Amino acid sequence: MRRYTEKSNAFEGTELSFIFIEGERDYFLNRYVRGHLKKIKQHLIDHGIRNAGFHIISSSFWGTYSIKNLILRRCPTLDKKGLNEVIKRFKSEYKKNTQSRLLYIADVTLSPENEYTADILCEDDFERDGDCIGTLYSFFDHAVRCNIQRESALNEQLLKGLPTFGKIKYRIPSEERPKSEWDNSEFLGCDLLAEGITSTKSDEVSPIRFDNKFNISLPLYPQIKIKLDPLPKSLYILILQHPEGIVLKEIQEYANELRSIYCAVSGRKNPTVVNRMLKALTDPTDNPLHKNLSIIRHCFMSKLRFDLAQNYIPGHSRSKAHNIPLDCELVEIPEIA
Repeated sequence: MRRYTEKSNAFEGTELSFIFIEGERDYFLNRYVRGHLKKIKQHLIDHGIRNAGFHIISSSFWGTYSIKNLILRRCPTLDKKGLNEVIKRFKSEYKKNTQSRLLYIADVTLSPENEYTADILCEDDFERDGDCIGTLYSFFDHAVRCNIQRESALNEQLLKGLPTFGKIKYRIPSEERPKSEWDNSEFLGCDLLAEGITSTKSDEVSPIRFDNKFNISLPLYPQIKIKLDPLPKSLYILILQHPEGIVLKEIQEYANELRSIYCAVSGRKNPTVVNRMLKALTDPTDNPLHKNLSIIRHCFMSKLRFDLAQNYIPGHSRSKAHNIPLDCELVEIPEIA
């Protein structure tokens, strides 16, 4: 059992979740898992795990472009030369021994210090004797025992009247969830895979810079490209300009400022078009603000590992005001008339 602890929201919403990372050499196991997802889920349900997401990271991640992205998750400060050296070393030393990995996030808790801790069971912990299916179900049996122990401990706390602070509610499985939402399991799987590729890690937080055309760059991360459409980008700039935070239900109070930002970012001046776009962003009958925040969140979390990405992602405190934790001194935005 491996334990991961972070101060970010890396594990929020992934209390019970399986991540299957495919390996090039385990063709039979890969085909079996992909072809028997319903059977596997039913096996888990029959043995006590009733709510669990099952996420597959495809072998396409082993392509050069994806390897590049995974390495940059660990160390976004690498320049082109350094990145190519890590890729070359990975290909020569690691890829030839690639095997599938199955991970189970057995439990997630949140401490009073806002540190998320996850216990992660890994199939690699078991000996491989050539019987892929035997190994698979041996792993599931251990996962079931972890789940039973977890439920027993929680029930004991409830019976004794002890607090169960920090238990993270499970999110709706991906196939039942709206496409506009993103699952942390996807990114946690990428981080675990990136960790296996390279031990190189950078913890330096980059400034965020908007040029005169409002293109986004992270100067310390030269290989990372952040691209947002004008509407979510305008909302992002608005939140950046208000470090005290913005309460979403009060967004109408910022209508004039948001209009100026959108005109500058999009280059559109036609009042009818601008008003229509802003109305689409603030429509009370829909959920456009949260959709655009989700787009922003995904944009950064798909490029950077959790502990770095959280510096750039809008989040809210108990006051319900959304703000971005990045230090104001690290934000460079041209003046908007």
